[in-house]
Amino acid sequence: MFLLLFIAAGLGLGIVRGGDIRRLTDQRLRWSGLVLLALALQVAVFSSFGRERLQSTAAQLHIASYALLAAFAVLNRRYPGFYLMGAGLVSNLAVIWANGGYMPALAQHLEWLGVEEALLNNSSVIGPDTPLWWLGDVFLLPVPVIGNVFSVGDLLLGAGAASFIYRSLQPPKSDRSTRFC
Repeated sequence: MFLLLFIAAGLGLGIVRGGDIRRLTDQRLRWSGLVLLALALQVAVFSSFGRERLQSTAAQLHIASYALLAAFAVLNRRYPGFYLMGAGLVSNLAVIWANGGYMPALAQHLEWLGVEEALLNNSSVIGPDTPLWWLGDVFLLPVPVIGNVFSVGDLLLGAGAASFIYRSLQPPKSDRSTRFC
């Protein structure tokens, strides 16, 4: 949900600045199937169906999903925003890996969101011995309906996604110089 805010911002700003949404289809991203596979892994692991059946491998599958997304970012690093996305994904991967497949989050933020049991999703509660806790979900978007916890990695990922979308909507530089003539 949090990433969707950045995607909407990139789209909105890109269109307001004269971009064309059809230009997104001009992007030839490499290995796009990695994103679909990563999302499928996360849906499988964190759905009620998968939580019961994949409990013994959920942590490894969660980590693998972030590794796939990081690989996708590296493969597409020539595009605007992908270095930021990669940094965010590696940050999230590191903290999730260090915490056994779960993203640590501040208990008071989870309480604000109404999450009674953190382990029912992909989170664990930050404690005094939580490794890399500062890379976890330590920020809160306290807005009804779209409220969420998020990490530094999520911010980097979102900023990279917004940058990619915004820049993808803009005409090539050679077209920009004659656009207002």
